[in-house]
Amino acid sequence: MTSKKCFRVIFAILILVLISVKAGAKNLAPDSISSLLNRFLEEERIELLLSSTQNLVNRYPEQAAIYAERALVLSIEKNDSVSWAFSNYLLATVHRILGQYNVALEHLDFAHGFFLSQNDSSRLTESYQLYSDIFVKLGDFSKAIDNCQNALHLAIQIDDKRQIADLTRKYGNIYFYFNEVAIALDFFYKSLQRSEDCDYAKGIIKANNNIGRIYVELGKNDIALEYLLKSLAEKNEQGDRASYGNTLINIASIYIQKEEYQKAISFLHDAYQNYVSVCNSEGMSNSQYYLGVVYKKIGGYHQAIDYQNRAYKIASDHNLQVIMVKITHELADIYKKTGNYPKAHSYLTTHIELRDSVFSQEKARLLMELETRYQLAGKQRQIELLSKERALEESKIKQNRIWLIFLVVLILLLVALLQQVYKRFRLKNSMNQVLLQEINRRKESEKQLNVYHEQLECLVEERTQELEEAKNRAEESDKLKSAFLANMSHEIRTPLNAIVGFSHLLTNSDIDDNSKAEFKKIIKSNGEVLIKLINDILDISIIEAGQLKIKAKPFELHVLLEELRFFFSQEIMRVKSAATLTTDYDVRCNADLLITTDKVRLRQILSNLLWNAVKFTPKGKIVLGYRLSGFDKIVFFVKDTGIGIDPKNHELVFYRFSKLSAGTGGAIHYGTGLGLAICQEMVTALGGQIWVDSLPGKGSTFYFTLPFDEEHRSYIKGADKFEADMELLKGKTILIGEDVESTYSLIRDFLVGLQMNIFWAKDGIDVINELRENSSIDIILMKMSLPILDGVNTLKNIRKFRANIPVIVNTTFYSDSDKDKCFEAGCNAFIEKPFCNNDLILKIIELLKRFG
Repeated sequence: MTSKKCFRVIFAILILVLISVKAGAKNLAPDSISSLLNRFLEEERIELLLSSTQNLVNRYPEQAAIYAERALVLSIEKNDSVSWAFSNYLLATVHRILGQYNVALEHLDFAHGFFLSQNDSSRLTESYQLYSDIFVKLGDFSKAIDNCQNALHLAIQIDDKRQIADLTRKYGNIYFYFNEVAIALDFFYKSLQRSEDCDYAKGIIKANNNIGRIYVELGKNDIALEYLLKSLAEKNEQGDRASYGNTLINIASIYIQKEEYQKAISFLHDAYQNYVSVCNSEGMSNSQYYLGVVYKKIGGYHQAIDYQNRAYKIASDHNLQVIMVKITHELADIYKKTGNYPKAHSYLTTHIELRDSVFSQEKARLLMELETRYQLAGKQRQIELLSKERALEESKIKQNRIWLIFLVVLILLLVALLQQVYKRFRLKNSMNQVLLQEINRRKESEKQLNVYHEQLECLVEERTQELEEAKNRAEESDKLKSAFLANMSHEIRTPLNAIVGFSHLLTNSDIDDNSKAEFKKIIKSNGEVLIKLINDILDISIIEAGQLKIKAKPFELHVLLEELRFFFSQEIMRVKSAATLTTDYDVRCNADLLITTDKVRLRQILSNLLWNAVKFTPKGKIVLGYRLSGFDKIVFFVKDTGIGIDPKNHELVFYRFSKLSAGTGGAIHYGTGLGLAICQEMVTALGGQIWVDSLPGKGSTFYFTLPFDEEHRSYIKGADKFEADMELLKGKTILIGEDVESTYSLIRDFLVGLQMNIFWAKDGIDVINELRENSSIDIILMKMSLPILDGVNTLKNIRKFRANIPVIVNTTFYSDSDKDKCFEAGCNAFIEKPFCNNDLILKIIELLKRFG
């Protein structure tokens, strides 16, 4: 735009603003707008209208709506898509201020669709934020949080510090709605700090207002008044009348609590005038309501009734039912105080009807609130994580600058020192030689002394640490032994009491034969429990003494597994459980497959795992099986659909004497707490590893590996089937997203002989960062339940910048809906744990062929 053209547009904007200010809340005549706009070209008219809308949106929203509508019509006539989208966005902003939220959503949908098609990150950030504001007003907090999260991701990507400050404050508002006052206050202070860091005046104003509201809720009126008055002074300069009125009402509520009623009345009248200037019905009704409350407190009942009737008329005209509930209750109380009981009864009846109606609506909101509270914990962690990453990057930049300055200064000092030494060397050569020798000798001596001193300090520190660790181990051992004795006392006495008690009852001649048969079953059952307790104690004693002996011999694996399947199927029937036991063997293995290991110890490990599965799976399915890992390792697994284990307890279950409850608030099952500890010791002794994959309510899968001899390779079908396709994998790069180290190690062992480049990421954020930094990655194998950012959301982010990279999702626990979500997010293949190496290799080869 030329300078002359620019001057004309600015001059016209000033004229429109002056006309709008003079008109106040009245509509401008269309003829006066048209006469002014006709003096400009079409392009200048649209720009003039859009600029005027932005200038007037907070002071005079109705006037701003007229300008935005005219800009929308002109942009359609001119076929100007950019102006059309921005006009819709401004109309959405205006209607949100006027409380017309459904109309605002219609305009925002048009604008947001265009911003998406243009991939305009800045505008998308603003539209996501406006979506969030509207959904908060509509009470749909789940959508509000999702849009706020999308806006935050984009703001961080484009490093928009003002938007980040605003979004931090919006999260605080959501927590404030749920009465999480402490968390909300923390977010408001962070927003204030970020706004001050980037000199964002509007953000500082709003943060001060929010902090003041929190302190009002906490009853700290003096501190609240300080922040609110500061916000009020700054808002007056900004010209946002509705927001200015909100702060005035907040200040008035403080003066009501402090019983300074004249000040409260003054602030409430000012608030009402501000709301009238922008036609904000909710604010007008609220200010009239609070004026009625003040006059009731000072005994002016006629004025109180007058103000409450005005408030009720405004609220009724705009269907503001929540405010109507407050007003009818206040009117009933006033008429009761003045002795007009018929009217008091009438308003009380209306109040109850309105309250019940609002309550039925609020009940649906409460269900939404429960879901939203669940989401907030994960969202808050992501916000803090993103903020810390940004702070860490800035810290690294500062640190690099400091180091650079330090090196420059050091180099200058060294140059100056060298010059001085050189001059002195020229003047006193012989003397300096002797002096330098003496200095070198002393430096060497000092260096040796420093080395001896450091070695001595290290030695003392090591000894101190060893003593501390020994002390801690001794204390822990003492605690464990005490806990073990207390636990054993209870666990042994329980079956013994049953055995002794029912044995005495058997000697009673008055008891019938059916009861005696039942008593015998109870005695037999408790005897078996007692035998298992004693066996666990003996096993752990053998392990503690270092006397665990391994006798490895070849035997038919399927025979052992079928014996265990038959025995535990009978046990499930005996305890009347609703669970079923099935087997899942590697289809490549013959029925007479031999394995060389200690058969007794393998039986004991699998029995312990199956006992646990039966104990913690009252109904559902238990699976016993194995898979080959390459040709030198075999992976056994016991999978159930029982109560599951929280991920934070996955390592704890293998500790000695550890016993977890059956879910939240559940009872602790019988047992020594030694079974899994014994399994771990025995698996280690057999040359393998053991781990667990589990989620609460989803079930558990225990895995362990054992070596597999090459000499038994003849029992495997198609051992050389994939030799030809293996060449395709050489030199390819795969990224593995897995948070469990043992599972990553197993997958790495599957692929390590294929000459592939392997990278490891432990959470969703690491997967995204690794993919951004390494463009040579050819394929991704990713777990569905990754920490920080789950697999579905990680996939959505990946598809934004790497649309064609093949992705395989793997999981242990999933439903059809979970699988559908993965494919909708952009995965190319799905593989269920446990899987064998050939299954995985086939999937990788298939996708690499398909994607080139």
